[in-house]
Amino acid sequence: MVKDRGSRRNQTALNIITELGAESTAHGLSKIATSIKTKRKVMWALLVIVGFTAATLQLSLLVKKYLQFSVVEVSEMKTGMPVEFPAVTICNIQAISLTKIKHQMERKHSKVVDWFKFQQCSRFGEQQIRMESTQAFFENLNNEAMASGHDINDILLHCRFNQHKCNASKFTHFFDGQNYFNCYTFNSKRLTEKILIQATGPEYGLSVVIALDNDDPPLGAYGLYDINNNIAHSAGLRVQVHAPNTMPSPVDHGFDIPPGFSSSVGLKAVINTRLPYPYGNCTNDLLYKDSHYSNTIFACLQLCKQEKVIKKCKCKSSGLPDLQNRNLSYCGAMKNWREIFEKMDCEDIGGHDGNTNQRKNYFLLPDLKCEQDMLRQLANDRSYEADCGCYQPCQETTYQKALSISYWPLEFFQQNALEKFYNKTQLDNTFLKEAYNYLHEHVTQYEKLYNDPEAHAEKLYHTNINLTERQRLIRASTLIHQNLIRLNIYLEDLNVVEFKQSAAYEIEDLFADIGGTLGLWMGISVLTIMELIELVIQLIILLFNSEKKIPQPNDPVPNGPFNGMMDQNDHYDPYNKRSDFESFDKAEYFKPMSELPEDSPV
Repeated sequence: MVKDRGSRRNQTALNIITELGAESTAHGLSKIATSIKTKRKVMWALLVIVGFTAATLQLSLLVKKYLQFSVVEVSEMKTGMPVEFPAVTICNIQAISLTKIKHQMERKHSKVVDWFKFQQCSRFGEQQIRMESTQAFFENLNNEAMASGHDINDILLHCRFNQHKCNASKFTHFFDGQNYFNCYTFNSKRLTEKILIQATGPEYGLSVVIALDNDDPPLGAYGLYDINNNIAHSAGLRVQVHAPNTMPSPVDHGFDIPPGFSSSVGLKAVINTRLPYPYGNCTNDLLYKDSHYSNTIFACLQLCKQEKVIKKCKCKSSGLPDLQNRNLSYCGAMKNWREIFEKMDCEDIGGHDGNTNQRKNYFLLPDLKCEQDMLRQLANDRSYEADCGCYQPCQETTYQKALSISYWPLEFFQQNALEKFYNKTQLDNTFLKEAYNYLHEHVTQYEKLYNDPEAHAEKLYHTNINLTERQRLIRASTLIHQNLIRLNIYLEDLNVVEFKQSAAYEIEDLFADIGGTLGLWMGISVLTIMELIELVIQLIILLFNSEKKIPQPNDPVPNGPFNGMMDQNDHYDPYNKRSDFESFDKAEYFKPMSELPEDSPV
C-alpha cells in the first residue's frame, strides 16, 4: 500500500511537469510533452539536448569574454570650460654659477678648490669621467654644491602671469643632483590652488625673464669637457611643462631654449582617463605616502630604481629621487677624500692635457662601481618593473607643445631693458654692469646731439664709430645675449581632448547576448524562466503537503453515504483528478424511493 501511495505521488508530480511542459514557451519542451508518438518524443528530446549543448558552449564564451574586462579608448573634445594651467619647471643648463664659484675659490682653505685639486691629482680608472663631473662635485661637497647653484632670487628678473605681476615666492625649489642642481617650479600646487585659464595667448600665460649668469671664467681656469655627456656644456634653460603636483623630471621630459632669444611655447591640454580594477590597474594614490606628489608611472619607476640600488649597494644614487630622505651616503662619495688629499703630493700632476696616466694616486670606488653596474643592468632589462607595483594614474593631464623663438632683445632696446630688469644696486652687483656702462656711455654721448640736432647735424649724421667703441658695443650686446632669456608659456587652445577608456563589454551587453543565445538555440525568454520557477514552486508545495493530505491505512473511514464503497485497501486521493465517486455503480445506488428496502434508513 505504501508503494502504491508513492507511485501516486510521483504520478501527480509527473502530471504537474507534463502539464506545465505542454504549456511552456520553450518550443522543444512543449513538443516533448505534447507528442503522442514515442519516436517524435525522442526526436525532440535529442534536438533539445543539441540546442542546450550549443547554448551552453556559446554562453561560456560570452562569460569568458565578459571576464576579460576589455576596454576601448574613445576621444572626446571638451569645449566651453576653463583649462588648468600646467606646472613649469626651469633649470639653468649650466648647473654651477660662475659668479658664486669665483667667490668660493677666493676663500682660503676652500673645500671647492681642494676638491678640484684632488681631482687633478687622482686617477679613477673607468670612473674618471664620473669623478670629474658636477654629479661627483655634489656627492662629495653636498652643501657647497647646493650653495654654488643658481638662486631664483638672483636669476628671476621679471615675472608676469595672467596679466599680473609675480615673483620668486611663486616658485618652489627642486634639486637635481645629477645634471642641473637648483631647479624651480611655477604652479607646483603646493603654494596655490588650481589655476584655471579662461583665455588664450601670451598675455594670459606665464612670461619670465631669466639671467643665466654666464660670466667669463676666471683667468686660466677651464672646465673639463665630457665627450660622452649629451646635455652639458651648453648655455640656456632646460624647461619642463608638466601637470601640477607631479614630480619634475627635466632631463627626461624637458626641452632646451637658447639665450639671446624670446622663446614662446603654445600649449594644448590632453586628458587621459583610465579605468580602475578590474578593467585596468590605474591608481589615484600619491607617489609616496609621505610626499605631496601625485603618482606618475615614470616617477614611480625612478623611485623603484633607487630602491634597487639601495638594496644592492647599500648607498643611494644622486641621479635618482629619494623622497624618504634616508640617511645614506651617495654611491659616488669618498668619505675621507680631504684627509687623503692633505697627505698627497700633487706636484707634476699633468695639467689639463687630459693625460691621467701621469697622476700618481689611483682610486676605485666599489660603491660607485656597484651603482653603475646596477643602473646599467636596470637600463638593459626592464623585467624589474613587474616587482615595482607602479601603475598609471586614473586621470592624467599632459600638454602638447609648439615652440617658436625670435631674436631678443634687439640692440636698440638693450640699455632700457637693463634699466627695467635691474635697479641700480642690482646692476652694481652683476657682471652685466659692464655691458650697461658701455651702452649708457654710448647713448649719453649721442643724447646731446639729438637734443640739438640743428647745431650738431654734421656730427649726428656723419660721425663714424671708432673701432674701440664698436668693440665695446659688440661686447655689451654679446654679454646681454649670452645671459638673458625670455620665456613665454601660454595656452593656445582652450579645447581639451580627452582620451577616455570605457568597458568594451559591459554587464548589460552580457545579459542581452545571453537572451539572444537562449532564444536562438532553445526559444527561452524571461517568461520561460518564470514558468520554470512556477514548476519548482508547485513541486515544493507538493513535497511539503503530500504526507499531510494522504490518509493513512489505519485511519477510520468517515461515516457517510459512500461508507461501503471503499475497501480497506483503498484510500482517498485528493490529488487525483478522477475521483472515486466515478467508480461506484450509480444505477445501483440511486434507486427510486419505491424500490428501496423496507429497512432502509432513508
